[in-house]
Amino acid sequence: MISTSISRIPTGTPIDVLTGGLRFGAVTLIYGPTGCGKTTLLLKMCKNLAENFKIYYIDTEGGVDQAEAGFNVKQAPSLKEQTDALKEVAKDVSDSKETYLIVVDTLTGHFHRQVLAAPEHYRASIAGQLSGKLVSQLNILRNSLRRGLAVVTAHLRSPVSDSFKMNLLRKLAKAVKEGKYTPTAVDYERYMAYDPVRWIGGQGLGMHCQYRFRIFVDEDKSRILQVEKWPLVNNYCVRYIIDSNGEFRTIGDRFLIDKHTMSRLYALEFKTVLGEVVEIAGEKGIEVEDSSREAGEAKHKVKKKSDITTPRIPSVEELIDREKEG
Repeated sequence: MISTSISRIPTGTPIDVLTGGLRFGAVTLIYGPTGCGKTTLLLKMCKNLAENFKIYYIDTEGGVDQAEAGFNVKQAPSLKEQTDALKEVAKDVSDSKETYLIVVDTLTGHFHRQVLAAPEHYRASIAGQLSGKLVSQLNILRNSLRRGLAVVTAHLRSPVSDSFKMNLLRKLAKAVKEGKYTPTAVDYERYMAYDPVRWIGGQGLGMHCQYRFRIFVDEDKSRILQVEKWPLVNNYCVRYIIDSNGEFRTIGDRFLIDKHTMSRLYALEFKTVLGEVVEIAGEKGIEVEDSSREAGEAKHKVKKKSDITTPRIPSVEELIDREKEG
C-alpha cells in the first residue's frame, strides 16, 4: 500500500520524466487530438499502479475491454450514466482504507456528441448548460480523493463545436481533403489561439483540474507530452514512442519546445481537427460547399464587373436592328 503522505505518484509513463509522477489527491487532465494515444497512456498507467492502487476506470467511449485490462472497468454510454458511475465510485471509496486511482476516459465525449447533435444556432447555449454537468462531475471527483488521485481525458475538438467557425472549417477541411490547401500555424493561431481547454469542456474544466498535460503527434508519429499546468515546470516537454512490445520509450530528457517546432505541431494538429470536421460532416450528412463552384461564381462576378467598366460597342448591323424594332 502507498502512504497517503507521498505527494507524487510515479506512473511508469513519460509523465514521470516531466514531473516525477502525478499529484496525490488531485485531478489531472490529459488532452489531445483523436488518436494521439490518451487511452494507451492511461491503460499503461493503470497496469503499472494496479499492484498498489485499486483502479476505477470509467470508459465513455466503449473502447476498453475489462478482461484484457485486468481491472474494474465501468461503461458509461451516456452523460447521465457517466454521472451515475462517478457517484457509485465516490460512494465506494468514501470509507476506503485502500489507495485508489479514478480514471474517466473521456470526460468530454458525451458533451461533444450532444453539442454537435443540436442545431447549429443552439450549440453555444447547450454547451453552456452541459459544461455545468462536467463541473458537477469534477466536483464529485475532487471530493472523492481523500486516499486517491484522478485522471480525466478530453478530445481536442473546440472548433468543431464552435458554430461561428464551423462553415469555414468545413470549407478548409474539404480543401485539405482535395489537396488544395495545407494547414499552417498561422491558421491554427487564427482559429484556436484562445485557451483550448475553455472550449473542450467549458471554463470549469480548466479551473477544476489542478494539473494539465497535452499530447501532440509529430510527423514521424512520435508523441510530445507537454506540461501546461504544473508549478515551476509549465511548458516543459518530453518526446516518446510506443515500441512494438507496447512499451513507452522516451527520447532524450525533458526540454522546452522552440517556437518553430511549436508552429509545426500546431499546423499538424489543425490538420487533424479539420479531418474530424470532414468525418462529422459525413456522419451527419452535412453538405460541404463546393469551393470550385464558389470560385466559378466569384470569377463570373469579376467578369460582369469587367463588362460594366469596359462596355462592348455594338456593331452597325445591331444598331439597324434596334432601330427597326423601335
